[in-house]
Amino acid sequence: MDIIVKNLCKTYDRNRVLDHFSCTFREKKMTCIMGKSGIGKSTLLSILMGLEKADEGIVSGMEHQKISAIFQENRLFENLDAVTNIHITTGKTKEEITGFLKKMELDDIAGKPVSEYSGGMKRRVAIARALLAEYDILIMDEPLQGLDAETKEKVATVIKMQTAGKTVLFVTHDEKEAEFFEAECMELA
Repeated sequence: MDIIVKNLCKTYDRNRVLDHFSCTFREKKMTCIMGKSGIGKSTLLSILMGLEKADEGIVSGMEHQKISAIFQENRLFENLDAVTNIHITTGKTKEEITGFLKKMELDDIAGKPVSEYSGGMKRRVAIARALLAEYDILIMDEPLQGLDAETKEKVATVIKMQTAGKTVLFVTHDEKEAEFFEAECMELA
C-alpha cells in the first residue's frame, strides 16, 4: 500500500517547517527525500513513524505496518556489545547477527562494548540493527553519515541488497547516494 501524505503542517515556535506538504511514497520502492537543512525532512520522518504529531494534515498507508528505522543518532546501548544491541531489538539469534555483522565488516569486534567502537563502527551497528528487524517500511535518516567513502560503498551495497522489494524512505544530502540506490527523489522545499 502506498503511503499518502496530504496537507501536512508542523510548526515549532512559530517556525513552520512543513507547510501543507503532500506527496505519495510508492509501495515497494525506495524514495529519497532531499532538501536544505532545517526544511523538515527529519520532522516528516518522525511524523510518519508516529514519534511526532502533525499540526494539520493526514497520513495514510502506515496503519498496521511494521517500521524499522535508522535515526541520525545511533541510539545504541554503549555498555553492550553489537550482538546484544541488535538482539534486543530484533530477537535474532547470535549466529544470524554475527553472520550479518560479517557483511558489515564488524565480526572481529562484535563482542566488545559499543563504547569502544569508532563512530563509523557504531553507525554500521545501527544500520545492521534496522536491517535485521522485521519491517514492512524502512525509514533512514542520513544512514551513511560518518562513513568513509570505501565503507560507505560497501554498506550501501548491503542496504540495497537487503531492501530490494521493500518500501524505503530515506533522507540524504548526497545526490550520489540517491543515484546509487536508484531511488525516486523528492525535493522538500
